[in-house]
Amino acid sequence: MPPGMHRWLSRLRHLMLLPLLLSASAEGEPLCEALRPRGVFRVAAADLDHRLRVGARPGDLALRNSQVTAVVRRKDGSLVDFWRNEPTPPTTEQLQGEDYVDGLWTLSPQLRDARGPLNLAAQEVRAVEAGIEALARVSLGAGVVQVLTRYQLDGELPRLRIVSRLRHEGGGRLEGVGLGDLIKWGNTDYFVEGLGRTKSTYSGRARWVGRRGAGGDLRLATEQPMAIDFQLLEVGSAPAIYTRYGSFSLSPGLEPELTRVLEYAPLPPAPAASRGALLRVVVTDEDGQPLAAKLSFQGRQGTPEPQFGSDGGLGGASRFVWSGTGRFERSLAPGHYAVLATAGFEREAARFELRLDAGQTVERSLQLPRAFPTPGWVSADLHLHQVASVDADISDAARVVSVAAEGVELAVASDHYTAHDLAPAVARLVERGQLARPIITIVGSEVSTVGHLFGHFNLFPVSGPPAVEYEDTRPRPLFAAMRAAAPNALLQVNHPRFPDLGYFHRYRLDPTSGRVPAQYAEEYEPRFDLLEVFNGIDAISEPKVRLVLKDYMHLLGRGERYVATGNSDSHKLYFNDPGVPRNFIQWRAGATDAEDARATEADVIEALRAGRVMVSSGPFLDVSVDGVGPGGRIRGKRRLALRVRILAASWVDVTSAEVLLGPEGHRVRFLPVGKGRGPVRLDQTLPLDIDGPTFVLVVARGTEALPNVYRTGTRPFAFTNPIWLEP
Repeated sequence: MPPGMHRWLSRLRHLMLLPLLLSASAEGEPLCEALRPRGVFRVAAADLDHRLRVGARPGDLALRNSQVTAVVRRKDGSLVDFWRNEPTPPTTEQLQGEDYVDGLWTLSPQLRDARGPLNLAAQEVRAVEAGIEALARVSLGAGVVQVLTRYQLDGELPRLRIVSRLRHEGGGRLEGVGLGDLIKWGNTDYFVEGLGRTKSTYSGRARWVGRRGAGGDLRLATEQPMAIDFQLLEVGSAPAIYTRYGSFSLSPGLEPELTRVLEYAPLPPAPAASRGALLRVVVTDEDGQPLAAKLSFQGRQGTPEPQFGSDGGLGGASRFVWSGTGRFERSLAPGHYAVLATAGFEREAARFELRLDAGQTVERSLQLPRAFPTPGWVSADLHLHQVASVDADISDAARVVSVAAEGVELAVASDHYTAHDLAPAVARLVERGQLARPIITIVGSEVSTVGHLFGHFNLFPVSGPPAVEYEDTRPRPLFAAMRAAAPNALLQVNHPRFPDLGYFHRYRLDPTSGRVPAQYAEEYEPRFDLLEVFNGIDAISEPKVRLVLKDYMHLLGRGERYVATGNSDSHKLYFNDPGVPRNFIQWRAGATDAEDARATEADVIEALRAGRVMVSSGPFLDVSVDGVGPGGRIRGKRRLALRVRILAASWVDVTSAEVLLGPEGHRVRFLPVGKGRGPVRLDQTLPLDIDGPTFVLVVARGTEALPNVYRTGTRPFAFTNPIWLEP
């Protein structure tokens, strides 16, 4: 393969999931040559085939100079892309090594009146001598306002000038009409003039707001101070930014014009760090071999908890540091710290305390031995986001290392609207000596509905972006298209109870019966394979996880044969920590721990399809009925023996287990777990009598919070898939 070809081929996997890319319609053709000198053209598929996170569709209008390209969506006049034409290093550690990444999620002009912000969907988007214009008309009750927004590149600079003119078009005088923008930049920190890095909620006035990241620093600026507001509404995600440029009284003849500039320009440098101390740590396994690991820091005796930022990459984010080889080197402010080293739930942890003085160097060597063996089982996170998703500013390399440091052995890339492959990043890291052991990867895609919202759905494995229409569609045609795009793939319903983003929430699945109301029955599609019962966002709320677990059991009682999964849905290096929760998949009975690292994609998919899965955010459940494990079936017996064996590392708490029987989840046994911290927390064989077809599963929980995750209050919780019993 020619040099660079492998990277080019991997970039093809980053195509946005846009059905129109497959069409050779006239809309995909360039504009007439008369428009070329002005840099205006219609977007074609070829303009997108090596770009990450683009929102353009063929036929949208674009501007290009020697440095940047800006794309305006034809259907509503929003600015959806603003990228560097040539590879430009990112200015955030979390994206190191990534190029050809679009720097903008969206910028949409908005009107404001007493009711709040009103989105401006343009009725006409056109190429003009000065650039691209979007024309919108909005009725505000007393009168009608026309808003004409012009997008124009500033010479050969990486700068886009956005000018909006308001015109009174009819009706009475309008008071207090304002103009602003809605801006999204993805999951990264925001900076405001005069303040530097801000928290996730801010309200004030400044002449610019910006971010560090793809393509370099990017900022939106005005000559006069604008009002800037952002408030975190969805935990774990960066908030949308709302700007306001003034408030006006509009009547015929008054046409206020407002200008702002979107540009790649350096933000002020961060303040120089005070002279600190240096910590070096080496982490190995029980055989003294390098081991991917994670360090968690806490301040002691008045020392503040370290805050490495949210975009510091593997060198530190929040209070954590990661390494693919177990070798750490980190500067810290002088003080007293407690440090915890972990490498996943199957290994022991190591704790130590530090008192650091300015200029001091401290070294530690740690071993994290395996707490218990899991031969034949692979730990997997089936729902992970990275740089290919517009809302995840994490490089492929950072994602792979963070997953490996959590002890996860298999990662499914499930980026929005695309098909992404982590395998090239794994190979590069191993080759460069930055990853001690490779992880298994599977290419997947998360199909996220737009317009008519009814959920998010993973599809894996796939060989490329599934050609499906996800906008203003319905479940049955969507699922059919997904099946057609990847006939041998698994279709997973993600976070089914999330407001607005959950399938069960949208179709009002009855939590007491598992039925969809009659008015939705024709639209709802029950044919899918996997149900994400445990999503990482719910890791701090056992009741929310149990609600979906109850949904799952009701559906099984109604004859459905879904497989329950648990995944982090991680979009960052922390918050939803990767692998919390995870799936333990029995890919081959009798395999050794060493062989687990060589499990094939086909083996894993077959095991998932069969339901040989246990979900956990801590304990490992080894459960069987007469020797048959999860996903298995026992026929012709009424008296059975259920063995419940719970394993856990000493730092993972387990206080109780429950045996749940049938679609109503009747708790037939409650099993207290002793306070011992040995690896075997419980090993009991229980009689189980049944009088009809049913199924059994086991739940385990702990009351002490996990010490190595971002969100305090995340407690261990685990459950098996069902074992089917047919007397």
